[in-house]
Amino acid sequence: MKLKSQRLGWALLLLWILGTSLLLFRFGQSDYGEFDPERQLQQYPKQLAALLHLTDAAVDETVLVHILDASCRCSVLAQAHISQLQSLFQTKVKLRQLQRSVADLQQAGITVPATPMVIVLRDKQLVYSGPYASGPACRSEDSLLDAILLQRLNTPAAWLNSETAACRCANVATLPFG
Repeated sequence: MKLKSQRLGWALLLLWILGTSLLLFRFGQSDYGEFDPERQLQQYPKQLAALLHLTDAAVDETVLVHILDASCRCSVLAQAHISQLQSLFQTKVKLRQLQRSVADLQQAGITVPATPMVIVLRDKQLVYSGPYASGPACRSEDSLLDAILLQRLNTPAAWLNSETAACRCANVATLPFG
């Protein structure tokens, strides 16, 4: 009888661990995945005039546009990354940082595939758009921006980073391109 009771106890414990692990995995994966599976960022070069108007970007200037959604868990993680970026690049790179809402971009006719998202403009050119970092936690150790901002990574055209797996809140209501 005691052996049966122990087996039942172990079986219930194992079932509880398995169930809890499955729920945690499902919860964690709900905000993690390909940043822009529908490749909406690929339209951004066509939207350069709207981006420049929205940011008032100038020649000889690097502008970071932060697009955050307070209801997205990943935006909280991005805030820590933004703080680290500010302290790291404060002395190395002259940056102008702006925060715009999803609604601001939508009003300008620009689709936002997911948040948190960053757009980098340099010398009135689109340099980067996509997530802050790869990985599920938006950690500065997985940053995609450091090499771009320090100009260690120069791409032949704007890096429209749709395919990176990142912490993001997708299914943001978007307006069609006009």
